[in-house]
Amino acid sequence: MSFEIPSPHDVGFKTFFQDEELVRDFIKYYIPDEIKAYLDLSVIEIDISGFVAEEFKEFLTDVVVRVRLKNSDEMVELYFLFEHKSYLDRYALLQALHYSVQKWMNLYRRNKLAGYLPIVIPVIIYHGISKWNFSHNFEDYFDIPHESFRVFIPKFRHLLHDITHMGDEAFKTSILMEIFHLLFKYIHFPELDIKLQEIFDLLEQLPDEDKRKEYLFNILKYVLASGSLSEEQVTEHTRRFPGGKDMVGVAMQEIEKRVEQSRRPYWEGVGEQRGETKKARDSIFKLVNSKFGILQPEIVNRIKTIQSLEILDALFDYSLRAETMEQFTDQVRKITDN
Repeated sequence: MSFEIPSPHDVGFKTFFQDEELVRDFIKYYIPDEIKAYLDLSVIEIDISGFVAEEFKEFLTDVVVRVRLKNSDEMVELYFLFEHKSYLDRYALLQALHYSVQKWMNLYRRNKLAGYLPIVIPVIIYHGISKWNFSHNFEDYFDIPHESFRVFIPKFRHLLHDITHMGDEAFKTSILMEIFHLLFKYIHFPELDIKLQEIFDLLEQLPDEDKRKEYLFNILKYVLASGSLSEEQVTEHTRRFPGGKDMVGVAMQEIEKRVEQSRRPYWEGVGEQRGETKKARDSIFKLVNSKFGILQPEIVNRIKTIQSLEILDALFDYSLRAETMEQFTDQVRKITDN
């Protein structure tokens, strides 16, 4: 069964990356040694809300981690920005730079800068079906007419963690890391029905019973919400755990509640009837521009011709599910051509 809820992959990612132990393991095993050598991972701070503007927190997922440098008594201003992608996104690095600037400006406005800007290291964690084939360097976004222009282009890059195209052996670093990677690698594929057995085998090895139950529940919610396996299949897998069947029922109730909430207009309660269509269009423009890039003027004008709040509501919901700009613009043309 598939549910039309905002970004089930993002919700699943956030659920995992709010765990300090999992984040520490990720940095320990998957961040390059030349960076990791300077870090003291005994103390880290996780900000699940990240740098994203308030209106996009449910749709654009990032996790920010503040760490301590070795041989330093104070928490240093060094951040990892973990950005999750379940689809190809050519301008992910532009988005990461935008998040970083938001962070720096926020510190500036609060007079929290101690002479230097803090370093932000973007890490894109990708598990889409196609191979990530975009450059990791920001300067490659530009068509440079002459080398003399290069000095005006920021030197900026991201680290890429492409889960889908990693071998399963690379996941065997810690129990939590193997659970996370197997789940996110196979969530798109039929093999998940088999891999879920391996995931639950690993889950049973966690010594902390409370943590084991918490992860079981989060895994159930993610798998059920993504529609990868049926409720019956998932229930069968969870029979080994005491109360597993009941947990599936509770997870389904939470998902159905979220589905119901997602059906409400995004702009509900923001003002009187007058001007609601404009606010609805603005919500669509902001989300699509942030997710895919700047809309073509033709598409903007088409959306401006839509007067029905019901249609705009449906278009906003579609913009959450669309994986490419082309899918979204095709839908707009289909609506406005009728």
